[in-house]
Amino acid sequence: MSDVAPPPISPQASPGTRRLTLATTAGIALVTFLIGLLLALWAIDHLRGTPQTAAQPQVVTAAPPKVIVAAPVATDPASLSARQEILSAQLAALEQRGAAITAASANAYGNASRAEALLVVLVSRRAIDRGLDLGYLEQQLRDRFGATQPAEVATIIDASHHPVTTEDLRLGLDQIGPQLALGPAGAGGWGGAVWRLLGSLVVVHPRNTPSPVPSERLARVRRMLAQGQVEAAVEEVNRLPGAAQATGWMTGARQYVAARKALITLETAAIQGRAATPPAPGVTPIR
Repeated sequence: MSDVAPPPISPQASPGTRRLTLATTAGIALVTFLIGLLLALWAIDHLRGTPQTAAQPQVVTAAPPKVIVAAPVATDPASLSARQEILSAQLAALEQRGAAITAASANAYGNASRAEALLVVLVSRRAIDRGLDLGYLEQQLRDRFGATQPAEVATIIDASHHPVTTEDLRLGLDQIGPQLALGPAGAGGWGGAVWRLLGSLVVVHPRNTPSPVPSERLARVRRMLAQGQVEAAVEEVNRLPGAAQATGWMTGARQYVAARKALITLETAAIQGRAATPPAPGVTPIR
């Protein structure tokens, strides 16, 4: 027999030992997981219970108001006197300026009143020239010129009620022309009228004087009426042989002349500011 001993046989773990080791490892892992889970839940509960600091609104603080300290008023007599003189000068300047503004306003109102009065007269003249009734202009003439020129106002109003135009005078002259040239038939009979007609054929007169022949005078009267020279036409008609037959025509012509003279008088009064006007609103007359 050999003296060499057989190699030792390594021991092998039994199945029961292996199962114990796996169970232990799994138990340790489970316990560790549970501990970690508990720690996580505790940390969450702790964070929920802790009060969070709320966001505080920003408060805007207004700047403190600036206090303006007035300069100390001088109380010595010299300073008070100087200040009083300055205020008096300023007050006098304001009064002077106010007086100038008042005077300018009154002057402007006076110019406007004169313009209105002149416009009333011009419109009245236009109506008279056309043979129209004055209408509302009658009261305007009475209000503005009734106190200073009552006769002229009455003449113009009467002329508007009985209108006479240059065309009326021209037509009337054409109707009475033969009577003016020959004179009345009863003066010397028809023989006298024929004798005057024959005597007018040859007339001797100075070179620089108008012809006294009735036909020439009538022609001059027509030209004067066409030019609006009614007053000169009246004087020329008065020199005709039959002037006594033209009383109606002469009355209308004189009325025409009187109305125009009255209108000229009112125009002059309006330009010179002699028409009555109401006081300006809010303006005290300067004396």
